[in-house]
Amino acid sequence: MSEATAFNTEQDLFFKQLRQETAESHKKLEDNPLSKAILTPSVSIQDYQAYLTALYGVTIACEDQIFPAILHIVSELPERRKSRLIIEDLLATGCSESQIVALPVYRFQFSSVAEALGIMYVLEGSTLGGKILYRHIHEVLGLTPENGASYFWGYGTQTGNLWKSFISSLTQFVDQTGERDAVIDSAKRTFTIIDNWLDQMARPDGRIRS
Repeated sequence: MSEATAFNTEQDLFFKQLRQETAESHKKLEDNPLSKAILTPSVSIQDYQAYLTALYGVTIACEDQIFPAILHIVSELPERRKSRLIIEDLLATGCSESQIVALPVYRFQFSSVAEALGIMYVLEGSTLGGKILYRHIHEVLGLTPENGASYFWGYGTQTGNLWKSFISSLTQFVDQTGERDAVIDSAKRTFTIIDNWLDQMARPDGRIRS
């Protein structure tokens, strides 16, 4: 086995472990009422806005807090900014600027680069899931990347490449530092944080708190 093959195998094993150990918390987030409402055949514009406004609080928090901490590790960070896409989609579907400005923003608590990367893993991973959500929203609500569905469209044709680039940077970091447990624990915690955040943002009727 060559050195390069061994290196890649170690990275693959870590990524597999990361996915396995976060699977339960990931599934719980997918089962959140706001998350599930977006994929129903009867999804409404109000459901869509409720989900987007909840995601805005954690998305912009990631950009403001996490991006500076991982600037030296993850490439193409400017291209990974998606909070502006949420704003564009909310405006396109009828929200006012004053409503968007008033949206609450989450504040992540982390103390290391490894923990920051665990948070980023969850947020970046949502871009892959966004492709499925985009197809459903486009079919049911008729929204397009140019009109109301740019966030779920994500990085468009570059989604796969940017995901692979991020995973490569993440796994190389773990290989160099050995901080796999810190990354995994942070990712698991982040899925739970976002799940709880969606619950906090939702009103009893399933719509977003203002």
